[in-house]
Amino acid sequence: MDPVFYNYMSMSDTRTYELYLILKPKKDDAAAQKALREVETVMNKYGGKFIKTNDGRNAKLAYPIQKRTESYQTIVEFETSPEKVAEIRKQLALVDDVLRTNIAVLETASA
Repeated sequence: MDPVFYNYMSMSDTRTYELYLILKPKKDDAAAQKALREVETVMNKYGGKFIKTNDGRNAKLAYPIQKRTESYQTIVEFETSPEKVAEIRKQLALVDDVLRTNIAVLETASA
């Protein structure tokens, strides 16, 4: 096996990611927090760890998603190893309240 490939596959370092969540619209903060707890549970089960969540908001969508024109949108920072991101993305798609997700590596500022 190629040593470079082996080193990449065996690295267990974690990276910080940003998850942009588009959820079904929420009537109040309690409903939003419940949906976020469900997302956090899925993430923890598959190796992710929440760092912080911004204050989400209800917003009008530019185009309908699943016949909905309104949504609740928030951004979550989390840590996990690179090989677990695909599984987290797949499991989040199965959560009932989730309309769309987008996960990106959060770049760190280098000195």
